[in-house]
Amino acid sequence: MGEVPRAEEQAVTPLVRRAATVVGALLVAYAAAALLIALCLFVEREATLRASGALSGWLVVSVFGLLVAKAALPALVVIALSERVRLRSVLVYVAAGGGGFAALAASLGGTGGEPGGVFGGRDMEIMAGAGIAAGFLYWALAGRLAGAWQDADGAGKREHA
Repeated sequence: MGEVPRAEEQAVTPLVRRAATVVGALLVAYAAAALLIALCLFVEREATLRASGALSGWLVVSVFGLLVAKAALPALVVIALSERVRLRSVLVYVAAGGGGFAALAASLGGTGGEPGGVFGGRDMEIMAGAGIAAGFLYWALAGRLAGAWQDADGAGKREHA
């Protein structure tokens, strides 16, 4: 009737709950970054986008898809490391977001300073700014509690002198 969960199931539950929180927070942060990048793209290339008749909603969805496809794996590696060593500083997430998105811009061919670039020569600044915003949002939603799941089952507690 009312079975008591085994110790293994109790230990896995906080980790599964944390993984869902991490993935959800990362997707929300990427959605906010996509919105910011699309807004900057629209401001820089308004005449071209209006003439093409492209819907701005599809622009946000496209940028979001690009971010998830190209930046999710490196972000998850950084998140896994920060969870393991309990890095909870906002600076870690902001620096990782800004640097990661700037590296993404460089890998896509935007090196900044090119007048004919996608963002009118401001590729690096826009991507780094969006990465900083995404890193801060991720920290606010999930990063400030990094590693807390390790304390839920008693394993990984540290002695404080």
